[in-house]
Amino acid sequence: MGKKKQEMSQVYNNSKNEFIFGENGGKGKHLSSFLRNLSLTGSSSTASVNSKSSENYQEINSSIYGTLGYGSSKINGSQSNAGSIVSTPPALGRSPTSQRAVSVGASYSHVTATPPPEASVGGANSRTSPYLHNHLGSTASTTSASGGSRPQYHRRSHSNTMYRDLDDDWDAELPIEGAASKKNSIDNRTLTRLTQVESNSSSRSSINLQPSPILDSLYPDLTIPAAATASSLNLNSSSPKYNKESMDVEDYQAKLEINKLNQLNTKYAKFKTLLTGDSSINITDLRKLSWNGIPQELRALTWQILLGYLPTNKSRQASTLKRKRQEYLEGLGVVTIDFHESAPSNNSSTSLSNNSSNSRDKQLYHQIKIDVKRTNPTIKLYGYPETQESLRKILFLWAVRHPASGYVQGINDLCTPFYQIFLNNYIWQLQRTKMGGGAVEKNEDVQLFIPGLLDESDDKEQALLNDPKLMTYTLDNFDPSLLSGRIVAIIEADTYWCLSRLLENITDNYIHEQPGIIRQVNELRTLISKIDLELINHLDSEGVEFIQFSFRWMNCLLMRELSIPLVIRMWDTYLSETPLGFNIFHVYVCAAFLIKFSSDLKEKDFQEILLFLQNPPTGHWKEKDIELMLSEAFIWQSLYKHASAHLR
Repeated sequence: MGKKKQEMSQVYNNSKNEFIFGENGGKGKHLSSFLRNLSLTGSSSTASVNSKSSENYQEINSSIYGTLGYGSSKINGSQSNAGSIVSTPPALGRSPTSQRAVSVGASYSHVTATPPPEASVGGANSRTSPYLHNHLGSTASTTSASGGSRPQYHRRSHSNTMYRDLDDDWDAELPIEGAASKKNSIDNRTLTRLTQVESNSSSRSSINLQPSPILDSLYPDLTIPAAATASSLNLNSSSPKYNKESMDVEDYQAKLEINKLNQLNTKYAKFKTLLTGDSSINITDLRKLSWNGIPQELRALTWQILLGYLPTNKSRQASTLKRKRQEYLEGLGVVTIDFHESAPSNNSSTSLSNNSSNSRDKQLYHQIKIDVKRTNPTIKLYGYPETQESLRKILFLWAVRHPASGYVQGINDLCTPFYQIFLNNYIWQLQRTKMGGGAVEKNEDVQLFIPGLLDESDDKEQALLNDPKLMTYTLDNFDPSLLSGRIVAIIEADTYWCLSRLLENITDNYIHEQPGIIRQVNELRTLISKIDLELINHLDSEGVEFIQFSFRWMNCLLMRELSIPLVIRMWDTYLSETPLGFNIFHVYVCAAFLIKFSSDLKEKDFQEILLFLQNPPTGHWKEKDIELMLSEAFIWQSLYKHASAHLR
């Protein structure tokens, strides 16, 4: 009884989850078929195959590969049974560089490799090992053993016949680009001998897997690169293949857009369920959900809850907001000042409290007015006089109510994200109301509205609801002069209280000598010394001090280095941290921000480093870049927070 072996062995080739038959045979994509091969294709290596075993082999092959069309070839002068697979023991002393013949389906390219050397194993009969040059009828080479000598065995290919695979399970295209010798061109119809020697065995022909229709429909991300274009595919625009590939790229891009919309809808649904589900909002779950970003429509409501300005108990929300907004108006009532643009700042009459100095208040208001004019000059919204007036009111009232710190340049930047999202939320509420027919109670999203914004008795609000351009309004094209005084006061009040909550966490940054910022700068340097010692050494060799470039990062929370939309996305995560991430977590974010430019900074001198960090190249950054930076900061915080020994 001959020694049994597995005709087809499953080998992992360390190349993109592809499995290989034998040593270097054909490639497939369905693991289930491979496992069936392992259990079904073990065969006896006898000299002859009877008709019963041939029928068994044919039945096994049919169960695995489906309907196959087989060619025929002679073995020792007799016709082999169609579909039979004759298993032979491996030749003794065969070269390790020998390869098997490959036949990978009707539309696949076909490859045969160098036949293995012969070795004598004993026996009276000779056995042929056909080596096909092509599938159009070339004769197979045979070797006969001389009289008295033992027969010579060739290591057989998977099958001694050519076959055509008609099963849909093998429908992927596998074009062969070329051999290492670059002498033979291989197409989808020709089987060519590829001669390889051990010295250049590492240079093998590459097989590019083209996307199958089934895999493309189920897993589009695995088959077509995101950046795939017709030019990258080297296609002629006049060829039929160009149209097919360009349609594939368009389909892929459409699938990406659909996938993105589905993700946004899923996130919105999760927030809606959490914010409207119970009578009290679970703040822990809201923080976890908000860490990865908040939907734009629900950001204003979520921020107010995360900051503690809006209670989690829904029954108390409306009354709390009404009381807080009234307190803001009363605060402005104490201050008698003309905030209009036409009033000269040096002659402004200010009456605050009995122990206030009029000259000091004039100087304070003058500084605020100058800074407000320079706030976000590239954004149209902040160029309107109404917007600048609102910012002056908010900043001046905060400064006079916090005399320990007073107004510090940079606080004006921290005010803008709140003002922007609250204004945007009001526009969204108007748009949703109009979509619901103009009645607030008929709107399905009314539970997601911030209480107290909409009022049917507001004439200017009704004019906006009747405005045909309402559905097209965004922060980029909306004129704040269309707002009523009631809405302006509400937006200012919400902005004032949220800004106050934020600054409570970083008060040390704005008191005398700003010790909070000095501490953060020192912590940043220590952290970078553990993450990238080479960068620290280079900065020291160039005489660059961290205070020279990172002071503004701490004072303005990177608002001068990033665009407003990216800052707002970053604040989603900051507000989800416990405690708020504007103090401790911000240091790790600054470290991640600096490390992103490490390789560039190591090539620059003192002046170039400072100029680079004053205007870092972040104009092309997207939300994914911010999310990656936040993820890196989270990892470093997990490693080094509360582990002071790591920072020594």
